[in-house]
Amino acid sequence: MGFPGPYNRSRFAIGRGGFFGELSLLGGGVRTATCTALDHVEAVRIRFEDFNLMLERFPEVRTGLEAVARDRIAENRQRFAQIQNVPVDSFLAQGLMEAQSLLVLDLDRCTRCDQCVRACADAHDGVSRLIRDGLRLDHYLVATSCRQCKDPLCMVGCPVGSIRRRNSLEITIEDWCIGCGLCASNCPYGNINMHPFEVQADDPASPGRKIAQVRTKATACNLCPDHDEPNCVYACPHDAAHRVNPREFFADLAEPAGKGRL
Repeated sequence: MGFPGPYNRSRFAIGRGGFFGELSLLGGGVRTATCTALDHVEAVRIRFEDFNLMLERFPEVRTGLEAVARDRIAENRQRFAQIQNVPVDSFLAQGLMEAQSLLVLDLDRCTRCDQCVRACADAHDGVSRLIRDGLRLDHYLVATSCRQCKDPLCMVGCPVGSIRRRNSLEITIEDWCIGCGLCASNCPYGNINMHPFEVQADDPASPGRKIAQVRTKATACNLCPDHDEPNCVYACPHDAAHRVNPREFFADLAEPAGKGRL
């Protein structure tokens, strides 16, 4: 079976045990993927001859690789189809293609009351996870808040594994975060912030006792998993705040002639 190269152009982060370049090897084409290391990595390069020998000896490996290749091609086609009527350069330059959930504010409805910001703080120990500022697309403001990227760079290299995604969309920063700030530095969109929190820690001078300490921790929107919807969206009195899939939401703003209003 053949795998066309033009669809091997998505940006995605490869974790431990991941691979790239299989589309070209399976299809006999030219490699179009480029990989850049964001941290210390150990990579294994497999020659074309060895790759084919592996597929010949282990049919289950071929089956698995072909399934991954089909999924990647289908995903890339879907991405391009969803934004075909939107100015692609603008969409890509602003990093919106990688997002899965954007907090957008309808500026025609928003009265700048900041109720969304206060509601976010109320749900997160007094620290808001959003800033009512950011990109403007049409009459919408893309607020500065975690975009729940499909392949989040913020998760690369955390020394204690405290930033994670389970089987759901939201990215969670666990309480054992040591406040190193690496995730905040890795986020290309400035959507992770470092905040001091007062915590109870063991008193080294008196075993068994606790003392108050200030510890810095990374914070990011986690979509309020304990609520039916994000608190900022629920609390907006003017129905101006929404969490949306950007590729679907902003594709609808394009004009029929293909000249988008973004």
